[in-house]
Amino acid sequence: MKNVSVSVVIICKNSAQTIGKAVKSCQPLTDDIIVVDSGSTDGTLNIVRSHNAVLIETPWLGYGDTKNLGNKQAKYDWILSLDSDEYIDNTLIESLKQTDLSDPTVIYTIKRISYLGDKAVKHGEWGRGVIRRVFNSRKACWDNSPVHEEIRCEGETREIQLKGAIHHFTSPDIHTYRSKLDRYARLSAEKYAGKKKPSHLFKRFFSPVFNFVQNYIFRAGFLDGKTGLDIARAHAWYTRRKYELLRSYNSGN
Repeated sequence: MKNVSVSVVIICKNSAQTIGKAVKSCQPLTDDIIVVDSGSTDGTLNIVRSHNAVLIETPWLGYGDTKNLGNKQAKYDWILSLDSDEYIDNTLIESLKQTDLSDPTVIYTIKRISYLGDKAVKHGEWGRGVIRRVFNSRKACWDNSPVHEEIRCEGETREIQLKGAIHHFTSPDIHTYRSKLDRYARLSAEKYAGKKKPSHLFKRFFSPVFNFVQNYIFRAGFLDGKTGLDIARAHAWYTRRKYELLRSYNSGN
């Protein structure tokens, strides 16, 4: 079957271990794969060029604005947005090939399967992953939130879930993941501080406990064994860290 009128936009920095697989997975889908790089020094650029993707080099603009820069250079209005540590499977490719992309008000959602090392995590926080990733750039773009950016839409839209999945190699191990969460905690705290959000004692002490119980018990993280426990603990730590940093920022420290 011929390629689909969808442009793939991938943002990256120092992603030599994963960017090749990300780009290669999209080649059966489209002839327009755009990689937006923000200062890689590890061989990422050579890998992108070797896969004949369109390469855009830019200083880091923030998650949303960096993605939007790639969208503006896209050949097609329809965008599939990926991170450099993700790849798409054949079922998703076939689903997109069979999808009628005539309605620009539709946002397509996709199941995301996340991995810690080589283990797929099916429960807890990571097991909930259905994400909005295919949209028409004439109707939608990414917001400029410093973390956990979202698609911002013009007018009314509706969502349709595609078959298949995006596979996300989140981190090689729990220690690397905690380092990533620390960065996200800082960005989230800065975001909340900018909005004058308070850090109440209740939030600092009880939100982490609730987060752990929610992910490990109610969302069945325990079914993923030690990996599920490690992830639930990491997210509880992230929640507390976020509110501790917010308290520090609000006090001017």
